[in-house]
Amino acid sequence: MKNKWYILLFVLLIAVSLFAFQYVAELLSDAPRSLSLETQYLLNLPACILVGVIDFLIILVVHKRLSCVSNTMRVFVDLLLASVWVSIFGVVANYALSIILNEPWPEDYAILKMSLPVVLWNCMIVLLIEIFFYQQSQMEAEKKLALVEKEKIQYQYETLKAQINPHFLFNSLNVLSSLAYSDAEKTNQFAKKLSGVYRYLLLTNNRPMVTLKEELAFLERYIFLEKIRFEDALFIEIGESDLYGNRQIIPVSLQLLVENAIKHNIATLKSPLVIRIDMADDGIMVSNNLQLRTSVDRGGVGLGNLQKQYALYNKEIAIIESSAEFTVRIPFLE
Repeated sequence: MKNKWYILLFVLLIAVSLFAFQYVAELLSDAPRSLSLETQYLLNLPACILVGVIDFLIILVVHKRLSCVSNTMRVFVDLLLASVWVSIFGVVANYALSIILNEPWPEDYAILKMSLPVVLWNCMIVLLIEIFFYQQSQMEAEKKLALVEKEKIQYQYETLKAQINPHFLFNSLNVLSSLAYSDAEKTNQFAKKLSGVYRYLLLTNNRPMVTLKEELAFLERYIFLEKIRFEDALFIEIGESDLYGNRQIIPVSLQLLVENAIKHNIATLKSPLVIRIDMADDGIMVSNNLQLRTSVDRGGVGLGNLQKQYALYNKEIAIIESSAEFTVRIPFLE
C-alpha cells in the first residue's frame, strides 16, 4: 500500500511539474503553435512519465554500480546520464511527432531551444528522486541503528539476569547447607522455592513481558529464600494486586529492585530493612528505608539496565529519593 502511494505521488509530481515547465516554455517561445497548450500537454504526458520511470531506473543502477563513491559523484553521474538520455529521447520524439503531424522539422537552434526546458525539468525530477532515495536510506540507517541499540540493551539485560544465577545460587547453597543440619522441613521448602526461582528464569528467558501475577508468584519464592537468610532483619510487604494481575511488566524487574535494595542497604535485627511494594493504575512502587552500606558501589548498573529496557517501550522509570526513603516506580507496559 505504501509503494502504491509513492507511485501515485511520483506520477502526480511529473504531471504537475511538466505542465509548469511547458507553460513557461510556451511563454518564452515566439514560435507559432499548431496545437493548443492543453493538447500538447496531453500528448507529452505519457512520454514524460516514461522519462521519469527511466530516470528512476538509471538512478537505481547508478546507486548499485557506484555504491562505493560519494553521494555527490553519484548525483553528478545521475544528472549526466539522465540529461543525455532525455536529450536523445526528446529529439526522437519530436522527429516522430513532426512526421505524424506533417510539420516541418525545425532548425538545429530551435531544437536546442525546445530541448533546454525539458532537460532542466528532467534534472529537477532526477534531484527529487535522489532526495527520495536519500531519505529512504536515512530511514533504513536509523531503523538499523535502533535495532542494533535494542539488541545491545537486550543483551545487557540478559547478561544482568544471568548474573543472578551464580551470585544468588552461591548464597542460596550456603543457606541450604546450613539448614540441612538443623531443619529438614525448612530445607525441603527452601529447595522447592529455589527450584521454582530457576524454573521461572528459564521460562521467561525469551519472553519480553510477563503478567504481574506471574512476577509476584516468582517474587514470593525469591522473598522466601531471602527471609531464610536474613530472618527478622528483612521485612517485605506487598500490597493488594488483584486488580492488576493481568497487567504486563518486564520479567524479573521486581526481583531486581528488591535485590538492589538488599544489596545497597544494611539489614540487621536492630535496624531491619523494610521494603514495600504497592500497585496503582500507573504502575508499581517499590520503596525501602535508607540505611546505605558504605562499601557497596552505588553505580546502579541493574537499575540503569532496567531503565533502558523500559525505554524500548517508550516508558520511563521514576526514581524518588529522600533522606529516609528510596522509591522506584516502574510503569505497566499494557
